[in-house]
Amino acid sequence: MTTIFVVFVLGAGTLILSRVTQEMVITPIEEMMTKVKRISENPLKAQQDEENEQLIIEQYALLSKKKKSKEAPLETVMLEQTLVKIGGLLALGFGEAGSNIIAKNM
Repeated sequence: MTTIFVVFVLGAGTLILSRVTQEMVITPIEEMMTKVKRISENPLKAQQDEENEQLIIEQYALLSKKKKSKEAPLETVMLEQTLVKIGGLLALGFGEAGSNIIAKNM
């Protein structure tokens, strides 16, 4: 009975740990890689796409009228937003010709 209990506890712990790891580490890193690839392909379009996504999210939040929790955003979310902002600022600062240079170097 003790062995079965230990196997069950270890199995449940492993499943929970792998799910949390997937949600909080692997998925955000994959999303960041996708955003960097989009920025490297076309920085101006990536910035516009990100702004459109944020606008849709804000409109959905207003329509649903859900109470927002006071939780701070995760560091990975802030890092994703920073990557997109940096790419957009570089593209705006260097213009159309500079966006080609940025795309080539990223």
